[in-house]
Amino acid sequence: MRIGLVGLPNVGKSSIFNLLTSAGARVDSFPFTTVEKNTGVVLVPDARLERIRDLLKPEKLTPAHIEFVDIAGLVKGASQGEGLGNKFLSHIREASLMLHVLRAFDAGVAHPLGAVDPARDLEIVESELAIADLDVCTRRLETLVKEPKTPEHETLLHALRKLEKSLGAGLVAPELLPEERASLRSFGFFALKPLLYVLNCSENDPTDVAQWPTLKDKDVFPVSAALEAEAKDFPEDEKRELRRSLGLAEAGPWGIVERCLARLGLIRFYTVKGAESRAWAIEQGTNIIEAAGRIHTTMAEGFIKADVLAYDDLVAAGDFPAAREHGKVRVEGRNYVVKDGDVILIKFRT
Repeated sequence: MRIGLVGLPNVGKSSIFNLLTSAGARVDSFPFTTVEKNTGVVLVPDARLERIRDLLKPEKLTPAHIEFVDIAGLVKGASQGEGLGNKFLSHIREASLMLHVLRAFDAGVAHPLGAVDPARDLEIVESELAIADLDVCTRRLETLVKEPKTPEHETLLHALRKLEKSLGAGLVAPELLPEERASLRSFGFFALKPLLYVLNCSENDPTDVAQWPTLKDKDVFPVSAALEAEAKDFPEDEKRELRRSLGLAEAGPWGIVERCLARLGLIRFYTVKGAESRAWAIEQGTNIIEAAGRIHTTMAEGFIKADVLAYDDLVAAGDFPAAREHGKVRVEGRNYVVKDGDVILIKFRT
């Protein structure tokens, strides 16, 4: 899964990116520092995987991971190619979720639009994204009406018309049938992506999100990149108290990761084969063949069956063989839908 950080220049996207990934992206106080996208991987904290390590004592432990991409700051007119518009937009289309960074701090770095106003910034960015979506939607409709009519053609046509209408009101997703949403997947429309707002706040002055009424119905996560950098060596309880005193989310940067997992509808399953125990993040509703393909394409292509054990049953039994002796290991076929916490051993032909 890939998460794209978006926002105006000088709102702290690269600082948030660095907090999440420790990738050391360049941070300066002028626009377009991030000309090319920066990519970093975040390992997802996982208490269940730690417990599996305690039980099975593998030589290697590999958590699930999420990829974060820091993209150049968007400016007004990006949908018409202003700034780094076209390159910027293409990078966002590749993301599974957009992390929109809004600025609420007023010190240290000049805001490209003068006064700090996250509600205004949100409107600018989302307007550009909506215009870009509408352009793609309109151009595809123009060609689609000239093509031979098939059931797939009709599904796409209805979906695009619904989207075209909803985009007239801004970056708004229409009500789509599952098959209509599937028909639009390859376009990477911004309006159809999950969206989380990170409000980058002051490290000194308390922030009250309620002062911007247009943000109250949004999924806003208040954090201070500057505070996190200053307090990086503090004990966790002191960090939480500092965040609380400034009106920030107590969980800090890791709370952003957890919120992203929830917005993407991700669950985790585990493999314990050989010397490695590993967690894998997949979308809820993923079947065993798709899950096997995440591990290796050979597993999906040669799939025979899967031995499946619930995490709680593994903990109760102590290890996989003991759980098997107690009848807790199930044999599942190719139509099985993976559940959160499944511990899976896949049998496949090479």
